[in-house]
Amino acid sequence: MPDILRQVRRAVLASLLLLAGSFLADRASAEDSYLLALTWQPGFCADQVHAAFNECKIAPKDQPRLVLHGLWPDWDVNGDGKRNADDAFCIPGDDNRNSMMALDQGNWLKLPPMKLSQASSNDLAAAMPGTTAGLDRHEWWKHGTCSKLPPDEFFAIAVALMREVERGSLARLIVDHAGAAVARKKVLEAFELDFGPKSARALALDCRDGALQEIRIRLKRATVTQGLTADTLAFPAKPPRGDCADQIQIPGWQN
Repeated sequence: MPDILRQVRRAVLASLLLLAGSFLADRASAEDSYLLALTWQPGFCADQVHAAFNECKIAPKDQPRLVLHGLWPDWDVNGDGKRNADDAFCIPGDDNRNSMMALDQGNWLKLPPMKLSQASSNDLAAAMPGTTAGLDRHEWWKHGTCSKLPPDEFFAIAVALMREVERGSLARLIVDHAGAAVARKKVLEAFELDFGPKSARALALDCRDGALQEIRIRLKRATVTQGLTADTLAFPAKPPRGDCADQIQIPGWQN
């Protein structure tokens, strides 16, 4: 009988450890998220260096808009217990990874292209004007490779999310105030108008010299394919304040 009891206890203990491990794994995965980064194109092109970029030269000056910067995985990709720069460029082999990182420091058009369908390539070029400078290649090799998604799916998700933002109150407010200033509080309220009270905890605003440069929206990794909804937003334990002041200048196109 004692032997049987010991076997039962061991079995119960093993089950408890297995459940505990599953719980911890679920907790970790629940914190995994993506950051959707959208650049305010007139703000980006207002910089003297950027103004010379082809995407700024050919941009329709009567259509100020948000454009796709990227979709960034934010979790412990390499399993070292940290979330940092080491969780990027998920390329097998240290030599291959280092070579790609070195190549990324130069002309992005020299990075290897991704295999995309023609339809995906067209959609991406329309959403991400920076493809003319190889931004899509940079985003894929630095971030997309860590998503565990194929390039077509990774960029299709990013473009679809951007299109949803474009249809929302936040984007309309920004477009309507191009060339003027708007209260930061109003920007957050516009986001919460679509996604509910306190949903702006998932939103970060990036400014330079008081002018809007970029917005970033945090989404749950597990539901990122389900679109932009109140349920797919992810809220960090300590929401970022961002670096925009109480009054935000929304750059318009300069004549």
